[in-house]
Amino acid sequence: MALPDWRAGLTRTVLRPSVPWNVPDPWRQAPVAVRRALRRAVRRVRAWLVRSPADVDPRDRIGVATWMVVLGLGISLLLELPSAEISFWALGSPVTIPFTGPLIAAVFLAILAAAGAQSVVTVHPLYVTGATRRRTWTYWALPMALTIIATMLLPAAPSAFLQVVGLLLSGALLGMAYGGLYVTVAPGKPGFRRARLWLDALAYGSALLLFLFVYQTRTRSLVSGTLVAITALLLAIEILRTATDRSMVAITYGGIIGLVLGQVTWALNYWVLPGLTGGLLLLLIFYLMVGIAQQGLLGRLNRRVWVEFAVFGVVALGLIIVMGPGFSIAPPLD
Repeated sequence: MALPDWRAGLTRTVLRPSVPWNVPDPWRQAPVAVRRALRRAVRRVRAWLVRSPADVDPRDRIGVATWMVVLGLGISLLLELPSAEISFWALGSPVTIPFTGPLIAAVFLAILAAAGAQSVVTVHPLYVTGATRRRTWTYWALPMALTIIATMLLPAAPSAFLQVVGLLLSGALLGMAYGGLYVTVAPGKPGFRRARLWLDALAYGSALLLFLFVYQTRTRSLVSGTLVAITALLLAIEILRTATDRSMVAITYGGIIGLVLGQVTWALNYWVLPGLTGGLLLLLIFYLMVGIAQQGLLGRLNRRVWVEFAVFGVVALGLIIVMGPGFSIAPPLD
């Protein structure tokens, strides 16, 4: 039964005060299918706005973070960024640091990769519920290293086809690294050991390539030693972060390893060594120090472990000396 005019007007005034009582209601005149579709859209938008991080699928975050970095890598191949130089005096002599286009792009994309790692790990239930207080920046190092390596290597590809293949490979490695970081947030869970082995392989491979990049530049020890120290610090933290629940302990061990690698780089600059030989020596020292620190944090550092690392170090050093060029003293770079 239709309501009288005064009741209909009162109802419209109370429930929809912005709509005059004598104006037809367009919502009620719309087809039923349109109204249902609009209601569903409103519910979805409302659910998306009020959802908690626990409701977010980590695969969505991994996909978005990966493709953002891959897109940035593709753009860096198409754009030519300007170069610049910074000159200053240090230890009584001038120092010049060139900032080329690929280097600027590498820094920007590395920051983007770190933001992606942050967005991936923060949706883990341990961080959502506050069950862990581990610093999230300890997850940044490996994605940043992979991005820097891709940015430096892709422009050297001889053809556009190989550059596209390199982009796809970089995206696959970065996506797998993000997935491994998410899995290793909770030690002991299914898939943890497999993800940890994969992340360790990527970390050591990234360390070798970055050591090669820095050592082949043959820049002053003040610059090359600092870059090697920072690289060793961050990648050591990535490998050691799952060996202890205390982030500061992993940071302390990583700082010691980085300091030692920086001093070793300073000493190696006094020798005429090919880039590959110097990079392998740095990787060997990095591997031994990180492995000993990891076993110590896990409480497994005994005589047998010491003997294993000693034998491996001697054999690896012998292979580097025999297979690589000889060692000759050269004037210092400083």
